[in-house]
Amino acid sequence: MTSIVRVTLELVPKQSSQQTLVLPYHYVEWVQAAIYRSMQEDVAAAIHDVGFPVEKRSFRLFSFSRIQGRFRQAKETIEFVFPVRLIIASPLKLLIQQFVNALVMRNEFILGPQVCRIASVSVDDYVVPGSRVRVRTLSPLTVHSTLNKPDGSHYTVYFHPKEHEFQQLIIENLLRKYTVVTGKPFVMEPAESLPFRIRVKNEPKLNIVRYKDTVIKGYSGVFDIEGPKDLLQVGWDAGFGARNSQGFGLVEMAGSYSKGV
Repeated sequence: MTSIVRVTLELVPKQSSQQTLVLPYHYVEWVQAAIYRSMQEDVAAAIHDVGFPVEKRSFRLFSFSRIQGRFRQAKETIEFVFPVRLIIASPLKLLIQQFVNALVMRNEFILGPQVCRIASVSVDDYVVPGSRVRVRTLSPLTVHSTLNKPDGSHYTVYFHPKEHEFQQLIIENLLRKYTVVTGKPFVMEPAESLPFRIRVKNEPKLNIVRYKDTVIKGYSGVFDIEGPKDLLQVGWDAGFGARNSQGFGLVEMAGSYSKGV
């Protein structure tokens, strides 16, 4: 399986007099819009409007980190001190390459009304080294189910990492992404009998995120994950869990895997 290209942007102010980047507390919608804006118009429209459907679901197949840097938090805003960093990932290598080319040509990244200059762009091919990894979230992990009320209306349940449904939905999501990325369903190799497990280390942090008119619950922390290497690669490439293109599920390596309970 082809490894991902992961892009790290270092952003600085467009105007030298600007020392900070002020964003709304719930800013992921601004970052997502900036990513789409940086793509070619027809590519952005295809991914946003159609995506990559499988089993009555559609995947956008990119994820991104929270903005990284020193910050001060107020009630409704977050003020970052320049420079800041943002990481974007996708298993669609051509998409990432086109995205990088566009960024280099424009040399700017627009977050809401604020225009940042791109100080540097670095890319990274990474192949998951084995069937067991320890990762740290760069954006929260989230999975959910939509249930029906007696009156016919719907409500959403978000699962905690220590609930059984969390692990089950993570693996189901990975299997669908694998089908989209490779064009075929995942088949366990005869010698590959390792079950999928994801375990959180210590107590994860609850993150409540407002995306447009939706309130989303996700969890950040350090997770030990084991399973077939190709599925772990998909999680690294496209993000683990749901709502990746809304700023959820991107991870980085966090040291050695531990088999402790």
